[in-house]
Amino acid sequence: MFFSSSLALRRVASRNAKAWMSAMHTTNDETTMVMSMRRLFAASLERRCASTSTTTHKSFTSPPPSFFLRRRHHSHKQQHDQYLRRMMYSTTSGSGSNNNNSPVGWKSLLLLVLTGSGVLFFFENEKKRRMKSIAENQKGVGKAAVGGPFELINAATNKKFTDKDLLGNFCLIYFGFTTCPDICPDELEKMSEVIDIVEKETEKKDNSSNTPSSANKIPPLVPVFISIDPERDTTKVVKEYVKEFHPKLIGLTGSKEQCAKAARAYRVYYHKTNESSKDYLVDHSIIMYLIDKRGDFVAFYGKNYEARPMAMNILEHISSVSNDQK
Repeated sequence: MFFSSSLALRRVASRNAKAWMSAMHTTNDETTMVMSMRRLFAASLERRCASTSTTTHKSFTSPPPSFFLRRRHHSHKQQHDQYLRRMMYSTTSGSGSNNNNSPVGWKSLLLLVLTGSGVLFFFENEKKRRMKSIAENQKGVGKAAVGGPFELINAATNKKFTDKDLLGNFCLIYFGFTTCPDICPDELEKMSEVIDIVEKETEKKDNSSNTPSSANKIPPLVPVFISIDPERDTTKVVKEYVKEFHPKLIGLTGSKEQCAKAARAYRVYYHKTNESSKDYLVDHSIIMYLIDKRGDFVAFYGKNYEARPMAMNILEHISSVSNDQK
């Protein structure tokens, strides 16, 4: 189609040139020059027609499918870039702007941080308050639950001995019986060793003090043995028994009711292993009780404690309690 139109244009150009030449009455030289000009004109017109047909052919050629895909992708990319620019503008704009479309603003973020800090602060204070309350309740319950008044007989003097006779000194009390085969002797030996360690450490502290005085001195630790088998542990038996362990050990006994009352005051468990009146053992709790100068319970020590760690722990309690009671 395009080539036929080109030929038609060439024919029209040729006829026009011939008509123009026939109308001119020229010489042979002029005819040659005119023919040359006609050829140049025809060649120029042919090139112009060829370029026009090529442009027309290109303009009507169907584009490949990838062309539409590229244009569609380019359009989607432009829309995505425009959306990102709008979001960045709304985020970086001032907090007072009415066009801020961000889901979380600076005000809401600040409010969230302040609220969380306030809740955390409240719960921390509440936790401290409850822990302090529990500690105070436990402290009060400990003093009321262990220890109390008692009235027994001092085996050395055969006279009445009560809890008031121990006031002013720290004391270490142990409940047992003289016919115990192994546990009671072992515990009383450990008690004697603890007493000696506490005395030595107390003397060192008193001698190293720059301003020694009676008010700053650590009070002595008094060891006490209370019998839970008064039927066999008479004053004479107890007196001879305590001499085997430590010269400062005080041996106490009494009637069956008096010994039972003292054991209940200190929450001591004991029970006869058989019903024989003479040959029996007594199963009992193996605990030493530390009592302060006012007769209040401070701490207790079981069988698993060794002498020196126990003595150092007693010294710490004595120092802290003495400072609190000044």
